[in-house]
Amino acid sequence: MVDKDYHDYNVRLSPRVIAMYCQVSKSTALKWIKDGKLQAFRLPSGHYRIDKEDFRDFLERYGMPIKEELFGSESKKEGGEK
Repeated sequence: MVDKDYHDYNVRLSPRVIAMYCQVSKSTALKWIKDGKLQAFRLPSGHYRIDKEDFRDFLERYGMPIKEELFGSESKKEGGEK
């Protein structure tokens, strides 16, 4: 699902990728955005993108599992070294 080099730079994720990761529908991921639970920005085309760091914050806030394959060795809780 996730390219091995995916965590090497600040990746912006689509609601579809968020939905696949969380095993929910795309409409649920869009609802999280519209309800203000998941921070996102809108492209000129109208599509949403979520910064990987904001997604990690969302997962931590709601007690959802964090898969290191997406986030690599990033950890704000462990001194912020990348």
